[in-house]
This record gives sequence, structure tokens and C-alpha cells, in this order.
Amino acid sequence: MTVRIPQPSNTAHYKRVPFQFAQEFTATNVFLQLPDGFSPLERMVLQTTGNLQRLLSAYYNTPSHVVILKNDPIVTEEKETNGSATSNGKVNGKSNGQSAEEEEFDMRFERKILMYFGDKLAYEADSIVSVKDSETHSLLAKHEFGLGQIFSHLRHTPRFALRSVGRHGSEYGQSFWRDYTLRAPGVIDCYIRETFVEGLFEPYTGSPSEQGTIWYNPADL
Repeated sequence: MTVRIPQPSNTAHYKRVPFQFAQEFTATNVFLQLPDGFSPLERMVLQTTGNLQRLLSAYYNTPSHVVILKNDPIVTEEKETNGSATSNGKVNGKSNGQSAEEEEFDMRFERKILMYFGDKLAYEADSIVSVKDSETHSLLAKHEFGLGQIFSHLRHTPRFALRSVGRHGSEYGQSFWRDYTLRAPGVIDCYIRETFVEGLFEPYTGSPSEQGTIWYNPADL
């Protein structure tokens, strides 16, 4: 998936550090080196692959609760050029009555959710999701599920690749985020940014900082 989410607002002046992230976890590659500047619990969160809700539910000992703020379909440039609906009932030059087998299913969504554990807001997630099959599209359209729940329901283990990580400030307990991709070929492609709240694990009692650091993969530029 070539689509990316713009950098977080008010971070243009942050220090940017190139860092070579492992491209994917595999059966033989289960170690993902991370930059310094994160606590052990924060490092566990940064490299969690599709089961973050389960991990944090165990930490807080309470079920998760998803609040979906946005789940909007996106019209891509290709569809605007070649696939806008016309008055004769055709899309992409094909009749609306064509079956899924006759044309490739591909829908893109822009999503934003808040993830709670009990009354605790843990993180917000922005994502661009490209859906490749109708069952996954149906789950997304219900506005009830987080992506982790959808992968669990579909019994797919997605391919995970960490793209960048960032920290507001420089101390444990301050807000941090990660950008990553999840892919289940033929089912769904996701580009996701999760921004974790201040005090997710370690309490932070210092003053707000206007500085920060972004670690990025040079290969993604």
C-alpha cells in the first residue's frame, strides 16, 4: 500500500532520526530492534502485531471499547478518472449487476477511532484501509469493530511492518506514536497510526514539551 498518513500536526520541527526497522516479522525473524527512548512496556506496544487490544485488555484487566469517529469511504483518483457512476447505471464501464467474481473488489476507507479500556482512553488510531473482499467490507461498514477485532474474526494473521515511531518530548510516560502497515493479501491492506496517551503506563508529572523525535525508515522515502 503506497498511501500514507500525513505527519502528526505541529511536529515539523521535531528531530528526525533515520532508523532501519525490520521490514516484516516472519516465522524465523521474531525480533524487532527499536530506538532508545522508550520504556520496556512501551517497546512491547510498539511492536505488537495485530493483537494490541488483547494485550492492553490484559494490562488493564478490563475489556476494550471502541468509539469510531470516522469510517468514510474514499474515492481514489483512479476511480474518479475511470470509475465515477454515470446516469446509465454503470461504474468503471461495467453494469451495477455484475458479480464480485466479474470485477475485483476494492474499497478504501479513512478511519479514526478512540480505544478505551474501561474509562481509560489508551490511544487514538488513524488509518487508511483498502478492503479486498465483501466479508471484510461488511464488518467495516457496521461501525462496530476495531481492526484487531476484524482480523481476529476473519482468522487472518496479518503481515506487520513498522514504518516509523515518534515521541512527544523525551521522557517515559509522555505521548508517543507508531506508524505501521498490516496486510492480509487478497483481504485487506492497512496503513495505521496509533497515538498513545500521556501516562499510558508510566505516570508523567513534568511540563508539556514542544520538542520531540521521529524515527523513520529511510527506505520509505
